[in-house]
Amino acid sequence: MIIETAVPFEELEEIRRKSGAGVGLTLLETIERNGIVLNRILVEGPPEEIERFMGKFRLARAGG
Repeated sequence: MIIETAVPFEELEEIRRKSGAGVGLTLLETIERNGIVLNRILVEGPPEEIERFMGKFRLARAGG
């Protein structure tokens, strides 16, 4: 799965570590869209582990 986010890669690694999800994160590139810098991240792992990470990622970004 590839995601594009303005969240710094280091923060994504922290979320991954805290979630305990068995996924790997790889920074593919940094792009700019409409004046916003986005990181394109490859998230690799079993589907259930990716979902676990994405759930924690959504909560972290929502302030939960």
